[in-house]
Amino acid sequence: MFKAVIFDMDGVLVDSEPKNLEQLKGFYESYGIEVDDAFMHSLVGSSHTYTYKESMRVMKLDWPIDKFEKEFNTYCQTHSYGYDSVLNPGVREILIWLKEHGYKTAVASSSTMYQIQTMESVCNLIGCFDQLLSGEMFNESKPNPEIYLTAAKKLNVRPEECIAVEDSKYGIAAGNAAGMRVLAYADDRYGVDQSKAYAKIYKMQDIKKYLKD
Repeated sequence: MFKAVIFDMDGVLVDSEPKNLEQLKGFYESYGIEVDDAFMHSLVGSSHTYTYKESMRVMKLDWPIDKFEKEFNTYCQTHSYGYDSVLNPGVREILIWLKEHGYKTAVASSSTMYQIQTMESVCNLIGCFDQLLSGEMFNESKPNPEIYLTAAKKLNVRPEECIAVEDSKYGIAAGNAAGMRVLAYADDRYGVDQSKAYAKIYKMQDIKKYLKD
């Protein structure tokens, strides 16, 4: 019997991947660097550390990670977008339904806590989640299952009592490794392999039927 639903953020709660890739590509271009779509798509769902290292490789920059992060964040601040403009359909409705029916909820995202809390605030989702977990809290990001195992512990449920809603190959692998049932929020724009998920969902309300199994 399932007792909790744990959500990834980018690509699941918010359709932010196109905007994130747009920001990153614009940052490359500000340094005169052009990259192809295949490279950009290869970064979808990866950790910030991996993205930054790969970015410095193609940009031929010998910077510490923290310098790249600072410069990129400064760029993003002047090329920002609102999370409320990319909130996926049905997110608030399913979160309210889950609360009303006694299910626990959490966010387990590779994004920073600042980004998660900003999303929660601007999308009017404060109070909808029992726990917020950021990849910056852990030594390793997804596909390491630690973030999911910790989420289950904080929710006081067993991993096998949790459904994880993911979109990326890394996230799906993390949820599976944690022993959770993983639902993939379907997205075929980037060629992401979602085949290892238990099932694909095409709208948030689809989560309900998998809670009954």
